Amino acid sequence: MATSAAASMNTAHRKQAAAEPRVRVVRGGRYGVSKARQAAGTAGAVLVIALFVGLIVSIVASQARITQLSGEIDAARRDLTNAQSYYDYLSSSMDSITNRTSVQDVAEGRLGLVKADPSQITYIRLEDESVIEKSAGSTGKLLESLKAAALSLIGSFDP
Repeated sequence: MATSAAASMNTAHRKQAAAEPRVRVVRGGRYGVSKARQAAGTAGAVLVIALFVGLIVSIVASQARITQLSGEIDAARRDLTNAQSYYDYLSSSMDSITNRTSVQDVAEGRLGLVKADPSQITYIRLEDESVIEKSAGSTGKLLESLKAAALSLIGSFDP
């Protein structure tokens, strides 16, 4: 009897178990630690991707700046080369103009000047003092006479 009772109980339990869904216990579940780990992993992956994109963008930007500065350096070098060649041209032109024979040719040819003859040079020997007095010219004499006339006119108005 005991075996028949146990057997009947076993069949009853099997029928009830077949009718009800079987429940399984999983540690952490869907909303537990595994969900937080998944979110942290996703955030980490996004952060790594953002870092790589940032690095790539900064490298491209720095390369663009380097290219721009290289162009400016090349332009400055061209300007320097042009300025140096112009300076060399002006220096050679100035040397040719200030050359003694060139100055003499310009003075005689264009301006009609002639060299001073030694007989045209007069040396004046001064006495003990080194004083040069310039004689009053015609304008100086005229000014002196105007000054004297003005003083005599002012003196005639005094009672």
